[in-house]
Amino acid sequence: EPDLEAQDLGDHQPHQELPENSLPVRKFFNGCFGVFLILFLIIWYIALGFIFEEANEAKDAVNWPTTSGQVVETKVTSHTSSGSGSRKSRTSYKSWVLYRYNIGGQTLENNVVQILASHDSRAEAKKVTDQYPVGSEVTVYYKMDEPDTSVLVPGISDESQLVLTIFTYVPITLLSIFVLFWILKRMR
Repeated sequence: EPDLEAQDLGDHQPHQELPENSLPVRKFFNGCFGVFLILFLIIWYIALGFIFEEANEAKDAVNWPTTSGQVVETKVTSHTSSGSGSRKSRTSYKSWVLYRYNIGGQTLENNVVQILASHDSRAEAKKVTDQYPVGSEVTVYYKMDEPDTSVLVPGISDESQLVLTIFTYVPITLLSIFVLFWILKRMR
């Protein structure tokens, strides 16, 4: 008769939370999450680069040379972003003011009032276009090396600055928290 109490307990498997066959599934999902995170960061970084380039140009416009111009046409344009699932679609409005100006004997036209400026309502955008009646004279800020790049209002709006700040610091904060939790998990 075998002695049950004298059996070697070294072969005894400790209690595992997940069955052995779920380990590859877990690794697969961890790998997918890592790939998703890396792709998200790359896309976010590229988008952030474009946005900051526009924002820097808007801020630099304060130092651009000026000339006088004349308003030719005004209107309010809209853009609707499509929503999916529970997310509703969103419509933003822009003040479109076509103005004409001369640089070095060359007549140029542009319609940018302020870089990165958009409005949540048609009424807000209309208030801006009402400031520029057709035929009125305007001060045009133009880029010295690209005179066809111009604005009527240099700098960026407070709303755009807020969006830039949120778009920059919220993902950085979330990424920092994720990395911190990942480091703490690895230390255990």
